[in-house]
Order: sequence, then C-alpha cells, then structure tokens
Amino acid sequence: MKAIIFDADNTLYKSPERESAYREKFLYLEKKTGIDASKLSEKWWKIVKDVLNDGINDARMRSREYSTKKLLVDLGVEEKEAEKLTNEALQIFWKNITERLQFEDGTKELIKNLKEKYILGVASNEYRKNLIKKLNKVFDDWRIYFRFLVSPDDTGELKPSERYYEIILKKLDGIRPEEIVFVGDSWEKDLELAKKIGMKTVLLSEKKEGEPDYWIKNIKDIKKILKLL
Repeated sequence: MKAIIFDADNTLYKSPERESAYREKFLYLEKKTGIDASKLSEKWWKIVKDVLNDGINDARMRSREYSTKKLLVDLGVEEKEAEKLTNEALQIFWKNITERLQFEDGTKELIKNLKEKYILGVASNEYRKNLIKKLNKVFDDWRIYFRFLVSPDDTGELKPSERYYEIILKKLDGIRPEEIVFVGDSWEKDLELAKKIGMKTVLLSEKKEGEPDYWIKNIKDIKKILKLL
C-alpha cells in the first residue's frame, strides 16, 4: 500500500454536540436583527430540511452559509447585510465547535508515524477553511502530515460523490486504487464508492455497516490493518 486517505469528522477527530454552537449563532443573530432566536432557529432548520428532502447534493446549497443567508433574506434583511451577519454568526459557530473538538490521545503521533511510510490525504464534506481550522486544532499544522485535502470546494458536491475519488486519483498520479486505503466512519458516504473502484476500505465505527474490507473501533487500530495488507 502506498497511500491512505482519511475522512475527517468522526475519523481523525470527533466534533462536539452542536447545540451550544447553534445557540450562540442564533443568539448573535437575534441581537443584531431583533428577531427571536427560537424563531430564527425554527425557520433555519426548515430551510435545511427542505434542501435535504429535495435530495440536493450541491455543496453550495448544503452549506450553512447558503441556508443562513437565505434565512435572513427571507425574513426581510437586506442582502448585503444578510451576508455580513451570516459570516459573523458562522465565525462564532465554528469557534465554538473548534474549541471543543475531541480527538484520541496519540492521534498526532500515529499520523506522524504513518507519514513516514505512506502518502496521506484527507477527503471531507467540510469546506476547506473550516476543515483546516479543525485539522490544525489536532495537528497544529495539517500540511506537515497530509499531502492534500479534498473538500466541497474542489468537488462542488458532498460525499457520496465520484468526484472525490477522481480528484484523489489525480492527486495520487501513478498510484493504483488497489494501493490506496480509505478510512472513514460511514460506509455509504466514504467507503462504498471507494471499494467499488478498487481501494481497500476501513470502517472506523462502533457498529458494523455495509461491506468494508476491515472494521475498527479506534483509529490506532489502523496499524494492525496495515500489517495485513
């Protein structure tokens, strides 16, 4: 094996419960607009659910930027002001998430050791700027350990999407799918398409699902799997 691609959330780290971050976001918007935070929250979730129910996989429309700005405009906030408030509110949201990020002891050392033998990459549904904030929380500087990131900024879509694997293979020019390991916490989002094109797949989860080649409960167990390959 020559390369390992990791999903980010719930693989390299775990994001905390987001209730606190959402609460801070909507309280800030309440302060700025005078619209009750509970009303903002209710209407925002409806916008999100409508997008999901319509089966939309467009990364822009699935983003918090899109749904938050739409919320404010729909409630009568002028567009430029809505964009400004959206950016400010989401800065508060992501600060809350990043500060409370959780990760296994030894994750940084594990990745450091793997980097000595394999090309490492990250493929995430998180937009690049927020993905980098999270990775740097764990690794100080993600660029020391990972050759590249693939995010919705690159694909225009969210996983599951063939675009992720097309870009990964392009970045790993000369490396065959059979020489790549993909590690993720979701069979449907991360691993099903990876296995279909020939990559080795490792499901990192408390429960089994799908048909991954290997299943582990702790990221440190990836070392055991690599010895089998």
